[in-house]
Amino acid sequence: MIERRTFFTAVLVVALATAGCVSGPGQQATDGTADETPAGTDSATVPPTDTDVPRQSGEVEWPDGPKERPDRPDEWSESAAREFVKTHEYRYAYNSLWYGDASDVNLECEVHSSSPAGDGYEVVVSCTGYSNTQTVVDEGGTPVEMHADWFTQTFTYYVDDDSIVRERTDG
Repeated sequence: MIERRTFFTAVLVVALATAGCVSGPGQQATDGTADETPAGTDSATVPPTDTDVPRQSGEVEWPDGPKERPDRPDEWSESAAREFVKTHEYRYAYNSLWYGDASDVNLECEVHSSSPAGDGYEVVVSCTGYSNTQTVVDEGGTPVEMHADWFTQTFTYYVDDDSIVRERTDG
């Protein structure tokens, strides 16, 4: 009898622990996408998924600093998108770490993935770095070095002829 009670208790605990984690037909899955077409509808009436919806257009607000935004390539290809995004993120991070002519900025950037998306490309990039800036406290003061870290930050870009969308990516 005790074994049967232990079994049913264990089943109840598992059922309660996973409640809401599993979706049924026509319900929203935990990632926000429909898990299957609702009964009585055809694919023509199902709302579009994230991959069907055009990306937001716009430009990334550019930080002050010595680096200019890179020019878009004349023709987009996956390799051109990768190079453009890597350069864009490097210059963006550089300007964010730059405090003046006395700044010594060190950065390393890498592209993790890329793929065609809509009329453009989606590219995941990260940079890691730091800057040291030597400043003088006052006319007779001792120079002080300011240090700023740019811990590894990963961003997903969507780029095309009209847009540069930059979104923070966890992980």
